[in-house]
Amino acid sequence: MGIVATRTITLPTDYEQLAELEPVVAEILAGAPMIEDVEIVQYNVVLALHELCVNIIKHAFAGQAGEFEVQLALYDAPYRLEIDTYDSGTRPLDLGGVAEPNLDDPPINGLGIFLMRQLMDAVTYETGAKGNHWRLVKQLPIAAENGSQAQAA
Repeated sequence: MGIVATRTITLPTDYEQLAELEPVVAEILAGAPMIEDVEIVQYNVVLALHELCVNIIKHAFAGQAGEFEVQLALYDAPYRLEIDTYDSGTRPLDLGGVAEPNLDDPPINGLGIFLMRQLMDAVTYETGAKGNHWRLVKQLPIAAENGSQAQAA
């Protein structure tokens, strides 16, 4: 029981490079047996991670050149995916100050953290002398062989 697979990718602060995220997520999720609705899970994880990386580029680095690290780890018992990002951007965020958007009159921008919270099971953020650290966690629903969802213990 423990870590099944890991991947680390270092990305420049270039929006076009975010396309590299999808195949990395697909590769690491392939290490989990029979994820229920794997296409939906993969889409949701990629979307949340993409939103996080856009926020890192736009806010932490304020559009300046740099790079940041994305670490993905697949765990079993129970199966879950943990994604950690580390950046040295100079603009920390007050995550507690990010309000829920009014979905009756949704804003054009500013939905990234809301989306991450909706798509993932846990979203945490810390900042310190070494920079910013985000963690996204997704519990993975493992399907039983007969098609129903199994309890991963």
